[in-house]
Amino acid sequence: MKNYYIIYILSFCFLSNISWGQNILEEKLIYRGNLAFHQESDEPVTGIVISKYETGETKEKGEYVDGLREFEWKEFHQNGTVKSTINYKNGFKEGPFEIYFEDGKIKALGNYIKGLEDGNWQEFSNEGNFLYIGNYNQGNLNGRWQTFHLNGRLFSMGNFIEGRKEGLWEYFNEQGELFKIQIFENDILIKCEGKCPAKEEESD
Repeated sequence: MKNYYIIYILSFCFLSNISWGQNILEEKLIYRGNLAFHQESDEPVTGIVISKYETGETKEKGEYVDGLREFEWKEFHQNGTVKSTINYKNGFKEGPFEIYFEDGKIKALGNYIKGLEDGNWQEFSNEGNFLYIGNYNQGNLNGRWQTFHLNGRLFSMGNFIEGRKEGLWEYFNEQGELFKIQIFENDILIKCEGKCPAKEEESD
């Protein structure tokens, strides 16, 4: 009788592991807010969930625990290479965020805290040149921001304070020549010098 009981327990654990190891298709889930539930049982999802392209390739893969996204999640290009990686904690994006081109080159780097962009963010062209460099604070643009032409030369440079442009902003052409200067106060354009649209000149 004791041996039968042991075999029963081992069999239950084995079957549970098989069930845990099975991928759950995203199309079989329903959502309420950021919580995911099984369509059939209306129970919160726990396990590995994948979504697929119409042609069958894996589009996204990650883990749910009690209906919330947890741990590392990955998105994939249709050719199978990784498109992005991000970690989740209690359903919110948390930590470093990376985006890749189909050829595996890095496209963007950033960071999240409790689901909000925070810290330094960078985006690159496929040639490896910067497209922008800047910082976020709790989801708002904050501090020095720089954007770039496709040839890698600086296009614009200025400061944000909690999502609002503030102070001096400078703009450069593809040859690196300064062609416009703007002054902002609390995101309101106060002054523009150089190649300014008519409505900007009128606000001087």
